[in-house]
Amino acid sequence: MKNQINIPDELFRLKVKELAEEVRIKFAKKGLSDIFDILSETAFLIRKPLKTDNLSGFITYYEDHFIVYLNSNFTLGHERYTGAHELYHIIYNEDILKKEKVFIDKGKYKEEERKADVFAAEFLMPEDYVKEIFYKMVNVGPDQIQPKHIVRMQNYFKVSYTAMLKRLIQLKLCSSNLYYQLREIASLDNKDKLQTLTREEGYNIDLIVPSKVTYVPKEYLVYVKANYENGKITYRELKKTLEFIGLTPEELGY
Repeated sequence: MKNQINIPDELFRLKVKELAEEVRIKFAKKGLSDIFDILSETAFLIRKPLKTDNLSGFITYYEDHFIVYLNSNFTLGHERYTGAHELYHIIYNEDILKKEKVFIDKGKYKEEERKADVFAAEFLMPEDYVKEIFYKMVNVGPDQIQPKHIVRMQNYFKVSYTAMLKRLIQLKLCSSNLYYQLREIASLDNKDKLQTLTREEGYNIDLIVPSKVTYVPKEYLVYVKANYENGKITYRELKKTLEFIGLTPEELGY
């Protein structure tokens, strides 16, 4: 059953867990814990609704900078998970990114993609802390988990319902036999039920709806303008770069 829901091998998980803990401690020393704040510290973070639902986000390396794009057409919980996935690539795949310069080829670097996915779960939902909060807020047996319990936990860790469900199964706090039954409420057809349940549990629905936010750091625009003015990119490249974030060269005075 666990293989069917993509639960990683335990030894593999524990190795990646160590990496996630190292990164968490590193940024905690800087006073950073939120994934968006951390990404903003390590890269140009751009969040905007993309026209496709087939791409959660991606990372690229351009003119000595990492640029992370997150698709805010996905739910906020999903977007945060994607952000943590891309953080792994920044920290541990720097050489690959600098070499490829564009998206990491998922077929070519399957192992790194697997690690990035496990890293995201370990980073956003630390094992010991998940267990501590579980026994405070839920404290029922693995066969007694209900959707409301998942909702409580997901809102604490600010992740998607499905990511939290899989994490509880992975840590043996929830029976894998309940996965499909519990997962049903998170389907698109049942989104109204999940929203209602979330409100009944006393939470707002921010995590389970798309934020559709458009966020472009001022530093990114300064950087793009400087590259154009210094002749590092052509007008055509400037136009293409700005087009992606909904701007034109004319709006910046070019």
